[in-house]
Amino acid sequence: MTTRDILRRARRSLAQAKVRTILTSLAIAVGAFTVTLALAAGEGGRQYTEEMVKTSGDAGSLNVYPKRIEPKNDKLTEYGTAENSPSQRNTLSESDVAKIKKIDGVANVQPIYDIQPRYVTRGDGYKKYVAAVNVKIHRTEMKLSAGSLDDNRIPIGGISVSEELLSSFGFSNATSAIGQKIIINFPKLTASGESTEESFNKTFKIAAVDHGTDATLYYQPSLNISVDDGKEVYDYQMSGSSSDKYDGVVVELKDGVDVKNAKETIAGQNYEVYSLQDIRETLLQMVNIAQWGMVAFGALAILASIFGIINTQYISVLERTQQIGLMKALGARKKDIARLFRYEAAWVGFLGGVAGTVLALLVGFANPLIAKTLGLEKGVELLVFQPLTSLILIIVMMTIAISAGYFPSRKAAKLDPIEALRTE
Repeated sequence: MTTRDILRRARRSLAQAKVRTILTSLAIAVGAFTVTLALAAGEGGRQYTEEMVKTSGDAGSLNVYPKRIEPKNDKLTEYGTAENSPSQRNTLSESDVAKIKKIDGVANVQPIYDIQPRYVTRGDGYKKYVAAVNVKIHRTEMKLSAGSLDDNRIPIGGISVSEELLSSFGFSNATSAIGQKIIINFPKLTASGESTEESFNKTFKIAAVDHGTDATLYYQPSLNISVDDGKEVYDYQMSGSSSDKYDGVVVELKDGVDVKNAKETIAGQNYEVYSLQDIRETLLQMVNIAQWGMVAFGALAILASIFGIINTQYISVLERTQQIGLMKALGARKKDIARLFRYEAAWVGFLGGVAGTVLALLVGFANPLIAKTLGLEKGVELLVFQPLTSLILIIVMMTIAISAGYFPSRKAAKLDPIEALRTE
């Protein structure tokens, strides 16, 4: 018998037992559906996580802070001792900056300037507001409603304003705000960080209007200025006290440098080091755990379907014993009989795999509804299907079905033709 003949006969045999074929295929479809959906959710979760990391910081940089003073032997350190004397502040200095710059793989070290505005206004009779003003050090991608930023950097003398703050400043929309001025009053600070009466106004031009997304971690409406402007303000506010002391620094790494290795090297120099990669790995780990948990449920459904295929095949062998005997009497070989039942099992696996995959793909059309239900931004897709993965899954379902049909096909192949023909 040719392969074409066996396939045609296998198809015809399954068609004659439609209900049994459909039920067995549905058992496989449940597993294929769950696994396909799990893989799609995992891929969507990973893409969403990568988007969060991309818009929440520079993955190729590290935040470095002074080493925290840990209690020795679970006891507090006595005030005034060498480990915690008043002259030793828990900050980084220019010597620390120079030290970190010498570490292999470091491209640049940028101090974190913690500036404190007194108020923000447009001037000319406009109201004064209290608002957060940050120095944008990272090359983090900002989602812009209007304007543009070269290399995701704020230009000197420029400022970005969150879209949520526009109405307070009297702007009707993001486009109308571009090029307008914002005046910020900065007070001089005492050594303890308290504001003094002395202050100065600095005028900025709005270069961009940004907005937050559901994929942005820790987003808060604020105003952002350039590193150069931040340094100028910081030096003014901290002049005469600790303008050369920083709460932390941002370390930009050279292209190709492994972030994890760089983090360990810098931490070995007695610093606290944090990376956006830490958050990324944690989030991806959670996504993977959830995904493989769903895959495990799908695997259980597939395992149950295996026994269904075995049972169905054995019943088919018993029902067609005379037919098998006749085929052998007409010259069919043992391997042809075995192939017939294996091909029937493959058809069942194919139908179940396709049905489960198609049902999962149909669920994918609910992506907008899922995003809306979870309160996510329009356009977010949490179910991302990959054609190659779906194709491989269907092939795997067929392989599993063929394996499940091994023993029934073996039994059919070993039937004695004379005894089989005598069976009623």
